[in-house]
Amino acid sequence: MSLITRAFAPLTALTTAVTLLGACAPPATGGDDAPADGSTGGTTAADPPAGSTGSTGAPADPLPDPFELNREQVRLLPFAVRFKRLQQLVGLPEADPAFDVLRARRYELGDYNYALGVSPDLTWNATRMQVWIAAMRPVCGSAAMKSRFPDFPGHLDDLLTAAYGYAATPALLDSYEDLLGDAQFDETARYELVCLSALSALEFVAQ
Repeated sequence: MSLITRAFAPLTALTTAVTLLGACAPPATGGDDAPADGSTGGTTAADPPAGSTGSTGAPADPLPDPFELNREQVRLLPFAVRFKRLQQLVGLPEADPAFDVLRARRYELGDYNYALGVSPDLTWNATRMQVWIAAMRPVCGSAAMKSRFPDFPGHLDDLLTAAYGYAATPALLDSYEDLLGDAQFDETARYELVCLSALSALEFVAQ
């Protein structure tokens, strides 16, 4: 994974989806009751080269990491609420195979199981964002999703309104214009990217 960017709005989530398309981690194999033991911390800025100095000769301060997520500003909805939102959006039951990755990786996505010693974690960081997008790919590729929202931009307004609970603004719709007109993506890739960005934006996953 060479780049993970902020997801504070649909437009930046769109950038992230483009970056992560085809590079999402595979589903965990431990099953529903096996908590993940991987790190969920965000990326950190690299230290400046030794001996680097600013214009005055003093050591230069390290630049802030542009891709580091501010955990104090973002708080996810509980996993169960996010899962229920997806079920309502797509019209599929909890046990549907479209949610297999989501269920298998639910502890990585902040769910809890006190019996296993797993506490809820509602922070939004680069690793969790990557896992969420990986879990959304089978949802976006499901027959149910394509039946309800057959194509974009024809049903983009319908998707955003259903996902966020309010009518999509012209500015929000315009944020997808470049992608929808980008000739480097075929229709299948454009559909997936639009879907991933809509379901990964904070308007959908955060409080």
